[in-house]
Amino acid sequence: MSENLISAPLVSTDHISPDLIITDIAIIGAGFGGLAMARALLRIGRRDFRIFEKADEVGGTWRDNTYPGAACDVPSHLYSLSDAPNPRWSRLFPQQPEIQAYLQTLAEPVRAAGLLQTGWTLTSAQWDAEAKVWLIESTTGQRVRARVLIAAMGGLHVPAWPDIADRDAFQGRSWHSARWPEGADLTGLKVGVIGTGASAVQLVPVLAEQAAELHVFQRTPVWVMPRPDVAISRFWQRAFAAIPPLRLALRGSIFLWLELVASALLHPQMAGWARWLARRHLRNQVGAPDLRARLTPTFPLGCKRVLVSSDYYPALQRANVQLVDAGIEKIEADGVQLADGRRIALDVLIYATGFRPMAILDGVEIVGIDGHRLADDWRERPQAHLGIGVAGYPNLFFLLGPNTALGHNSVLTMIESQVRHVLLLLNETARRGSKSVDPTAQAQRDFINGIDQRFTGTAWAGGCRSWYLNAHGQNIALWIGSSLSYRRRTRRLRESEYLFR
Repeated sequence: MSENLISAPLVSTDHISPDLIITDIAIIGAGFGGLAMARALLRIGRRDFRIFEKADEVGGTWRDNTYPGAACDVPSHLYSLSDAPNPRWSRLFPQQPEIQAYLQTLAEPVRAAGLLQTGWTLTSAQWDAEAKVWLIESTTGQRVRARVLIAAMGGLHVPAWPDIADRDAFQGRSWHSARWPEGADLTGLKVGVIGTGASAVQLVPVLAEQAAELHVFQRTPVWVMPRPDVAISRFWQRAFAAIPPLRLALRGSIFLWLELVASALLHPQMAGWARWLARRHLRNQVGAPDLRARLTPTFPLGCKRVLVSSDYYPALQRANVQLVDAGIEKIEADGVQLADGRRIALDVLIYATGFRPMAILDGVEIVGIDGHRLADDWRERPQAHLGIGVAGYPNLFFLLGPNTALGHNSVLTMIESQVRHVLLLLNETARRGSKSVDPTAQAQRDFINGIDQRFTGTAWAGGCRSWYLNAHGQNIALWIGSSLSYRRRTRRLRESEYLFR
């Protein structure tokens, strides 16, 4: 990361009042992206920024998802920022409480500097072409004036609800897995879980031990890889703390293994080993041929998100658990009616149906040059050069924006690449004496065209429905390539791709 960033702000930062905050850089969101950006700025001596977080605490996805069994499917020593290693992870695959505690630790220097404001929800941001600043407003009417706007809102915080008839008719208790009620006790109840994605695969094994009856409503079976989770002993935690190269060796080996997975997704003809591993896992854990057939996907491995679990299949075979793969006709007051005419009585209905990753602009108006509205420009397909900058929206930078999610590795590696690139842009803008920077329309088109060209023939283009795609079947979420290739692409600034105004 560039350490010689010109740090003098181009906007006065000495005005803070209940009604107006003037700062050089406004960061929206205090999840991994926002905190990584803030820590990078602090590291080079800049304090002319503020983080605005809608909730009362930092954490983003890991603050919101508190359902039983919530955990990350990337090993802990890679699911952490490279400049903030945690040698004391207690498990190979970190669970939600430990990840949230780590995020709170990341926020400590930002909080101590008084640069974190919680309970602040973005409602609008408008580019002032004359003053060359963003005029930003919250839902409570508080205004912010900032030269640079960094959108680190993330994509996994707006719940997706299934399109099922009479969903509001249910008279029992119901909720989305991302809005888990504190203290919910499902012991002895009849519980239904709609969905078999990442949240459900983690949630179902825990609920199977509590519920009197658990019905798992499956629309499409998913590919599941074994999850070799183990506790990390005190000995190894002390060793990782005392010998940093040992921790780095583990982190590097995990990274390279996951990069190998990218080859199976980019070139399905080379994915025989991955399919063999997933099928072997299914055969080893599910003995009944009929159930095994119902759990075998018909789409290519990787077309939907590949899941990791070693307790999901065993949970489905418990006596109190039923896999339901008949379609849901409608929701009724006391349960669910299936397309085959069966009715299933329920006390609790849980929607483990994921998120709307590109819904970050819901309720937010962002207006760029000549009155262009980002919601309009992104209506058919969200587009950003390198997933970071948007043509016609100066000094607006996204972290984990369109086409920068991963289907194989830690997204934190992408965030760190993006933070470095934003610093390069800020440095070059200051060096030139410019007031703003945004990508050229041609550079943005070229980036998206490259994504589309590489997408064809990959596992992700295997014909299934997934949150990676929009209604037209276009990839709006994923980076098509290895995380190393993205790092190479963003580590240097191609000045011809940007307009310095």
